[in-house]
Amino acid sequence: MKILHIDCSIRGEQSISKQLSRLFITQLTDKLDEPEIQYLDLGVDPPSHPTALFIKGNYTHPSERTEEMIRELEESEALIEKMHWADLYVIGMPMYNWSVPSNFKSFIDNVVRIGRTFLLTDTGFQGLLNNKKVFVINTRGVDFSLELVQPMDQLQPYLKTVFFFMGLTDVTYINVFPVKFAAPDKLAQALEKAKEDIAAAVQTL
Repeated sequence: MKILHIDCSIRGEQSISKQLSRLFITQLTDKLDEPEIQYLDLGVDPPSHPTALFIKGNYTHPSERTEEMIRELEESEALIEKMHWADLYVIGMPMYNWSVPSNFKSFIDNVVRIGRTFLLTDTGFQGLLNNKKVFVINTRGVDFSLELVQPMDQLQPYLKTVFFFMGLTDVTYINVFPVKFAAPDKLAQALEKAKEDIAAAVQTL
């Protein structure tokens, strides 16, 4: 199995999402026979924001792109190749201000490209990242069991939309909360449940 492991936190080794995604990878490595793993730490090495030249190059036929366009798209092409290469994505993702970290938004803006991860057809769009599994380990600072808080989730609806657009329909969310604004016992309970959810998810593979 080919696995693309992505972390998004900017908190380094203090990051709970990074610790939990690493646990997932460790358990998965123990279960599988010599999996191939590539790792992206977007908190350390965030993708570049698309530019006007990026957009122009993206919508120019590959055979007609200038050298400048080709160079501008190199980072995007490398990330897209990793997306096509992998059978499984494991993503450690904290919730920042109710949505995805900005580094992951930049990642998405680099990999959602016509002709590479989706097509436009006479009947609509067609995602090109098919037959792949996604596991998102999403840490949330506040308690999302509270009815008042639940409508504020802009992360999971966004991911569902953009993943579906690229053809990623087999997505599992392991939502971990509360981790920041929580009493020690509540945090311990959240982490214990996360470990149980990760172990159960690994057993499905």
